[in-house]
Amino acid sequence: MREKRIIRCSAGLRQEMEVRVYGTAGRPMLAFPTQDGMADQWIGFGMVDLLKPWIEAHRIQLYTVDTVDVRSWSNRHARKTYRAAVQESYFQWIVDEVVPLIAGSNPSGGLPLLTGCSMGGAHSAVCLLRRPDLFCGMIGLSGAYDCRFFTGGYTDEAWLRNSAADILKTADAGTVDLLRHRSIVLCCGRGRNEDIELDATRILEKDLIDRGIPAWVDYWGEDVDHDWAWWRPQLAYFLPYVLEELENQ
Repeated sequence: MREKRIIRCSAGLRQEMEVRVYGTAGRPMLAFPTQDGMADQWIGFGMVDLLKPWIEAHRIQLYTVDTVDVRSWSNRHARKTYRAAVQESYFQWIVDEVVPLIAGSNPSGGLPLLTGCSMGGAHSAVCLLRRPDLFCGMIGLSGAYDCRFFTGGYTDEAWLRNSAADILKTADAGTVDLLRHRSIVLCCGRGRNEDIELDATRILEKDLIDRGIPAWVDYWGEDVDHDWAWWRPQLAYFLPYVLEELENQ
């Protein structure tokens, strides 16, 4: 399995950002780390090994990315307007720099599938719900979809653009129509440290239902905690179904 590291300076973020690429062909799959994580997290927590059979079979080509959460979502002592601006710049980095990088290096020509756990699930949802023209779907695991948890309840236009639990409330008809043709999986356990994510998943599920957007929303048991030990089997469970659906479109 080939691994490639790409480190480039982002003009919008004003810092070097890393993308790691695993494999050489297949559906591009863009994976976000958990809060404050970086591009090496998915290999460190065994997700790359989990996905190795799909990567080596050329079913997927995996891309993992850095975050700037320490400057945005986690930066609770900074001005909220600054934090929101950093997150918006991060979203633009994904759209303006990472998506073209994937298009230029992946031979399939397919739109990327998004995935992530916890804060990574939130990043996945923000990208898909705002730009379904650029992505084919998402698998969100224990997603922290509501910005209010990170802002002490504060919201403004900039924060709401980056709060998955709010985006669909004002999404235009064209965006909603595209989302109806995307593969969306949301999963959350009901065990330890899942309270916030469980509430946020239920809010997002209601928004999807209200806008007539089909999605597979799955709540696992009270023994299922907010932890990689559960996110690995969850991803292994959902990925084959999503890939089959995408391949049959």
